[in-house]
Amino acid sequence: MTSAVPTTLLGLRRVWSSLEVPLLGDLEGDHEASFVAPLRAVAPAGLGLIGLPKWFGKRIRAAGHPEAGINLLRTPSGLVETMPMELRLGPSLADGQTCVVVTYPAKTRKPWPWVRDELRTLPDGRLLGMTYVDLPLLRAAGGTPFILTRVG
Repeated sequence: MTSAVPTTLLGLRRVWSSLEVPLLGDLEGDHEASFVAPLRAVAPAGLGLIGLPKWFGKRIRAAGHPEAGINLLRTPSGLVETMPMELRLGPSLADGQTCVVVTYPAKTRKPWPWVRDELRTLPDGRLLGMTYVDLPLLRAAGGTPFILTRVG
């Protein structure tokens, strides 16, 4: 595996199958999200429309915590927690190989119960996330990549 991290949507999709699976226990902490071109402007606006305005990233909690993780929003007064998530190991929709699967409880506002994020580790230690809408036809569209960088 090469140590260079792709900087495009297509490049990130191409390396997905070669990436390592992170250990759930190693993910604890705050992770700031970023996007590659052409998603840098489009993705934040789209997330705002579906309930994650000013999305910062994800807070992943210690194993055994009732909420394995929660999304974080930027506000003038700091980070605010919203929309709990569940984490587990499972097969990737892209290649069937193991990844960390992030899902949202059925009671979460739509469309989030249908959203599935998958995580693997990039060569530089950051996490590559792939977001899928886990519904027929939309699932086949492929994952939308984002990068998570540990900040705390």
